[in-house]
Amino acid sequence: MHRKFLLLTLAVLMVLAFAGCGQDVVATVNGEKITGAELSQRVDQIKSGMEKQGIDFSGDKGQVFMESLREKTLDEMINNKLVLQEAKKLGKLTQEQVQEKVRPFKDQFPTVEEYEKFLDQIMMSEEDVAYILNLQEQVTKDVPPVSEDDVKKYYDENKEQFERPEQLQVRHILFFIDDGSKGYPVQHTDAEARQMAEDVIAQLNQGKDFAALAREKSEDSGTRNGGGLYTFGEGEAVKEFSDAAYALSPGEYTRTPVKTEYGYHVIKMEKKIAAGQYPFEEVKQRLAEQLNDQAISSRFSSFMQEVKDNAKIVNKLAK
Repeated sequence: MHRKFLLLTLAVLMVLAFAGCGQDVVATVNGEKITGAELSQRVDQIKSGMEKQGIDFSGDKGQVFMESLREKTLDEMINNKLVLQEAKKLGKLTQEQVQEKVRPFKDQFPTVEEYEKFLDQIMMSEEDVAYILNLQEQVTKDVPPVSEDDVKKYYDENKEQFERPEQLQVRHILFFIDDGSKGYPVQHTDAEARQMAEDVIAQLNQGKDFAALAREKSEDSGTRNGGGLYTFGEGEAVKEFSDAAYALSPGEYTRTPVKTEYGYHVIKMEKKIAAGQYPFEEVKQRLAEQLNDQAISSRFSSFMQEVKDNAKIVNKLAK
């Protein structure tokens, strides 16, 4: 299953809530109840998140928006209860199968704590996640991969999507500044990191190869193996780094360390890459994955629409 398709599952699961206690029934899905208490819990959760983003629920307009939010949230809960019902029709999963199904999904989270926090937010068990992933896999397993001809056709017909702004290609060497509070892989004081950067500049002045020094000394694991090679466009690098890089001519390097929020950098200008269009060969793999994911998502959406059309649904908030 593609990584991006697994991420699409986030959108499905984020709106899923389960049956609990409460007597007032606001909807039934094939006889399974959704209570007012469950709906209120989910609405309150969504409202809290929106308020943190600055959305105001006060006044008459706020009340109208709350009514709309309740209706929309109940629609989402109905739709997603259908997903879980359909998923469990495929049969019971063993614990080994549960772990096998959730592993790729779980790996999308930076830490186990973040994964568990997500499950708490959507009030789901790992087992239920596995059932839904299993349903998606079974429904979409026969979706054929997009052909290279189709990928090329899409590329040719949508060239505006593959425009590339001017970019700068540089090499850099980084020494972190961290007193232990930032979580960087190594810790240095400001003075220590600056001195290490100055030592590198001294070696460059003696004729040492920049790429070799980057592989040996840079603390940026993302670029170290490539000799510190980094390509970026406008707005993609912190200002201090970008300003220092653009001030250089090809082949030049910074003669004093450049301080950013990460630490001290030594930067060498390689070349400017003019604005243009990303070549097909450069984007075809990513584009093929995107088109495959769209085909998979379309198949699953069509399947669930058919399930919904055949379901017995009572929605007491529907107008």
